[in-house]
Amino acid sequence: MTGPRLSRRVQELCPSSTVAVGKAAKTLAASGVDVVDFGLGEPDFPTPDFVARAGIAAIENGRTKYTDTAGAPALREAIAEKYRREQGAACRPENVLVTAGAKQAVFNACQALFDPDDEVAVFSPYWVSFPEMARLAGARPVFVGTRLEDGWRPTAAQLEKHAGPGVKGVILNSPNNPTGAVVPREELERILDWCARRGATLIFDETYDRFLYDGREHVSAAAFWERHAERIVVTGAASKTYAMTGWRLGWALAPRELVSAMSSYQSHSTSNASSISQEAGILAFADLVRSDSSVAGMLAQYAARRSAMLEGMRAVPGIEAAPPEGAFYVFPRVSSLYGRMTLSGSEEMCRRLLAEAHVAAVPGEAFGEDSCIRLSFATPIEKVREGMRRFAEWAGKR
Repeated sequence: MTGPRLSRRVQELCPSSTVAVGKAAKTLAASGVDVVDFGLGEPDFPTPDFVARAGIAAIENGRTKYTDTAGAPALREAIAEKYRREQGAACRPENVLVTAGAKQAVFNACQALFDPDDEVAVFSPYWVSFPEMARLAGARPVFVGTRLEDGWRPTAAQLEKHAGPGVKGVILNSPNNPTGAVVPREELERILDWCARRGATLIFDETYDRFLYDGREHVSAAAFWERHAERIVVTGAASKTYAMTGWRLGWALAPRELVSAMSSYQSHSTSNASSISQEAGILAFADLVRSDSSVAGMLAQYAARRSAMLEGMRAVPGIEAAPPEGAFYVFPRVSSLYGRMTLSGSEEMCRRLLAEAHVAAVPGEAFGEDSCIRLSFATPIEKVREGMRRFAEWAGKR
């Protein structure tokens, strides 16, 4: 018997490497091996108690029915208020779409904005799903490289150099996954000006907007709403900020007409995000005192883990790393080890690192940079130190 005939777009789809690494690490750990998992892309903290209790209350109070496809009005207003308060954006609830995570928000935007054969500029290194989302819309990703020597920061000059006249959109993630790079205000303004001249839309993903280090402040594309509202889609999520990855709660901030189009698209795919998650999200946004306290507690621990990972990295011979400015990843260049260890690239390196040192990492190839690997410090600091000790020992023996 033969299986079903798969569509061309599915056959050409690249599976998520981060998911694959997670499965491999869990399988090895299930066999009794002590694995240090640096592949994780989610907080290891529990959802804040006051948010979890709001979800329980939503169930107990029967808030378990469909909401409006675009999201509960109270949550849309709370998200709009966040951008008015934090970024000075004169936006309204009609500019907000609630989604099942930021991933769906970016996906919906690509489906609503891009036609077959359109070009979409994607800064590289990129989050693994960005190119695939463009391709699933029929568009062609055009990669705009950044450099470790520049802290992996994206620039308008790079766009000008690599993106042609066919570009209809730009996807930018700040703080960046996998590099932790943060785009400065002045550069973000230049990128938006570039988009305006080309008639392109900027999809600005800020899933890690609350996790920045060394006193940096997050600047959202929403800060330029007054000048560029028709060219901006901002996507975000409660997933990282409130350790709510499994709750699947995200959003998009965009022009009203685009929100309407994305909502129509969503109505034929998933319909509304979970009503229970939305109720919890309303409280998370409304209760600023407890929300800020929970985020500050997580950030303090991430900062300590970041320092521990960077310190441990200095003991690994032959690698280079730019200290991440945000998020919870380090993206070191490890290609100097390939020849000495007869490795074909980052995929083989991560496979052997897991098998031989029992340390899980994600190949940089998945993010568009095969010379690097991604290490997450969203794990207890003792695990960070032990994992880096194993990494240094493993690399030093070869």
